Amino acid sequence: MLKYLTIALLLPMSLSAASNEETLQYIIADYQAQCVKAQEDFRDIDYEAGDPIVAELGLSEDNIYEITIDKDGKTATVLHAYFSCTNIGYSWCGTSGCDSYVIVDGVSYTSRGWKPMSVDIGGGYVVLIPKSGGACHNSLEIGIS
Repeated sequence: MLKYLTIALLLPMSLSAASNEETLQYIIADYQAQCVKAQEDFRDIDYEAGDPIVAELGLSEDNIYEITIDKDGKTATVLHAYFSCTNIGYSWCGTSGCDSYVIVDGVSYTSRGWKPMSVDIGGGYVVLIPKSGGACHNSLEIGIS
């Protein structure tokens, strides 16, 4: 069963005045760098001496999208980081989902779970982050999955 949390629980990744596109490209470049670095573990297994490093980062286009965040139609860019990478597959995700980035005015708010969505509630919008039952806790921080 999925549970939901609001964007109010997300933490800002940076406080720069970059555009949403610049912030998105920065995040993707970081995943690409991690993908390249991960290939070091496979140099003695899959490669011959002198072979170039192959580090293909993959992401389905439906993992980057816009959501409405206010009644005036303002949108946020969402990156659901369900990336694949040569030799390591989808290692950034697991049973708790993947990291997701909700980018507003160039500032990225990060959470872990499934794809964020927005819901119109009486003319105001709430951003929901679906979570697995294992991510739920009671007021004493005791897991209740």
